[in-house]
Formats: sequence, structure tokens, C-alpha cells
Amino acid sequence: MIAVVALSRAGLPYERRLTHKEAMAFTFRDPDFDPRGTWLVALDDQAIGFGSASVDSNRISAGKDDGRLDVDVIPAHRGKGIEWELLNRSLGYLRSRGVAIALSRCYLDDEWKMSFLISNSFVEYYRVYDLVRKGRTEVPLAKLPEWFSLERKLFADHSDDEVVAFVEAFNESFLDHLNFAPELPERFINWRDGLSDPMLITTARKDDMIVGVCASEESSLFNKEHGVSAGWVNILGVRPQFRRRGLARAMLADGIEWILGRGMDSIYIGVISENEKALELYKSLGFEKEHEGIWFRRPVVLADANP
Repeated sequence: MIAVVALSRAGLPYERRLTHKEAMAFTFRDPDFDPRGTWLVALDDQAIGFGSASVDSNRISAGKDDGRLDVDVIPAHRGKGIEWELLNRSLGYLRSRGVAIALSRCYLDDEWKMSFLISNSFVEYYRVYDLVRKGRTEVPLAKLPEWFSLERKLFADHSDDEVVAFVEAFNESFLDHLNFAPELPERFINWRDGLSDPMLITTARKDDMIVGVCASEESSLFNKEHGVSAGWVNILGVRPQFRRRGLARAMLADGIEWILGRGMDSIYIGVISENEKALELYKSLGFEKEHEGIWFRRPVVLADANP
């Protein structure tokens, strides 16, 4: 699986080869993993294709009625029917789970997958921008309102209970975002245990309550693979009742400071294109758009399909 995905996505923005530990944590040890929704295609003992379909229990609980699918085929074996077979199996699995909508994501740069999805009746759902801040110019730390404080701790050092508290704040911070469904703490515990890169968690607090969350990463394995010095801000959110007080700016500035302090000279962050407030904040701190990704969707069963 690792080899097929790496070869299929080689050259795409921000892609790197997964470690065995990451693959286990993010796939096979995921609380919703179902082997019936996973297929590996081999030819003469060489893996050449991989397909997966998944239905997340947290999204079903939130009333989303959808599942996600991914199809990867190494370039030399595309156009021979493998990708269509994997797609049909994935849609069949989602149909067997009773969900109505299939979701899939790709970058604008991924012309093969873009064409494949569109030719199979997927339509654009929404776009995600990847922004970059280049250079080592520091951002002045923002002054916090009275009664608020920032706390730092490496994600790897969080206890299970601390992860649960973080996820509770994360879920409330993103509940009003497009396509969001509250996440399972188990998925974040797996993320913590599968991490290969150093990650800092910055939390904004009022007394003992976490009111905002930020996760910043030094992308050490990506940097080694690509010969660059980059980091990511993976999560930035504030509970709705505590927004517009400068907490997001303060946490983001703290994450930038930490990444720069580890010697990085490029920092990336992703944002849904419709989130104008977040875009305004990121641009004010020196971020510029570099790439775009698209989430696609289609009915699992097309209206004009034969029964």
C-alpha cells in the first residue's frame, strides 16, 4: 500500500512516503477501519494499485450520510481498467454501508486523478487552499486579552485524557465549518501514537478551559525526502463564543515562532476557500496561496444508472 500510494502520487505537492507506523495508525488501526473496503492490486507479485473506501462513524452520527474513497494506480498501469475496477468496488462498498454520497479529494496538479473523477460523474464540492509563508521573518507575539493564557506541549507528551480534552475543544471550534463532523478521540490518540514528525500543541485557555487549539509540525520526513526546510500549521481553531479576541492570531504566531525556532524557512497552512476570515488572518501574517485542492462528491448510485 505504501509503495503504490507513493508511486501514484509522486511529484504532487507535499506528498511523501508514509512510514509503516503511520500507515498502521492512520489506516489499519483507525477505529472505523473495515478490511472489506480495502483492495490491493498485484501483477507478478508487484503491487500496482490500491483502493479504499471508508465510512466514519462520527460523520454518520452527525447526519452526514457520506463516505470517502481513494484510488491510486502507478502511472505505468493506468488506463488498463484497474482504476475503474477499484472505483466500482469502492462505490459498491459504500452502497453496502447505506450511505448516499461518495467523497474524494485531489490537487489541481493531479491531472490524472482530476480527469478520472470528473469522467466518473464526480463534481466539485469545495476547494481547499494551501498557503505558504516563506522566509524567517518572525511574527510579534500577539497580546492576549485579560484572563487568557497560552500553553505549549508536544503532542507526543499528551496523555490520553489530555488528548480527549483537546479533541473536545477542537470539535466545538470547528463545528460550524463546512463539511465538518465531530472527530473521535481515538483517531487523535492514533495520530499521536503514529507521529513521526515533531508536533507542538498550543492551547488558548481561560482558567482551566481550553478555548482555542493550534497544532504546529516540523515536517522532518518530508524535508529529508525533498531537501527543503518546511513546517505546517495543521490545526487552528477557537470556540465560537471566544472568537474575535485575537486568540487565533496569538496561537498562530506562537506556532510560527516554534517552527522558525526549529530552523524552518517555509511554513504551510490549509484553509477552505470560503473561510474569508481565516484567509484574511493568514495573509496578514505573510501567507500566500501556493496550491489548490478540490473535494469532489457524487451520489453512490447515479439517478440514471440501471438498477
